[in-house]
Amino acid sequence: MLVFGHVASASLACHGLDRRTDLRWIIFLTLVADVIDKPFGLIIFSESINNGRVWFHSLTVNVALSLVLLLWRKPLVYVLALWFHQLCDRMWMRPWVALWPLTGAFGYRDMALDEWVYNVLNPYNVISDLIGLVVLIVFARYYRLFQWDRFVAWFRTGRLERPLTRS
Repeated sequence: MLVFGHVASASLACHGLDRRTDLRWIIFLTLVADVIDKPFGLIIFSESINNGRVWFHSLTVNVALSLVLLLWRKPLVYVLALWFHQLCDRMWMRPWVALWPLTGAFGYRDMALDEWVYNVLNPYNVISDLIGLVVLIVFARYYRLFQWDRFVAWFRTGRLERPLTRS
């Protein structure tokens, strides 16, 4: 799954569970695995790992981050946002990553360009991301985030205010 799918699924679920949730944290927590793993796995360690799903896609790191969030007394929806990334990436299909460090080193992943393009453009990624984009647009329209003052208010607080209904 790509960015829109991750953000839409976590935002919709977490906001649905707790309307007071700071959606800036939800967005950050649902994307943190890719923000860290992609540059490290694909750029910095491209000669040895060449994989965009490494440490922050593992159960070990996610359990540790969940404990940190709970110790900081963050609402449970923030922990849920963190785990939504794993769910959307279907990490159970990659046990060598999900169960790291129990599985040992990640190993080098030699991917030809056409295989890499297919992985990005496979039907699951494309359809889930398009659905995510539509959900985010509907969400933004409902909360009128296309109005500059409402967007700025959301950006400052992370909270969505219900739009006033017109009589």
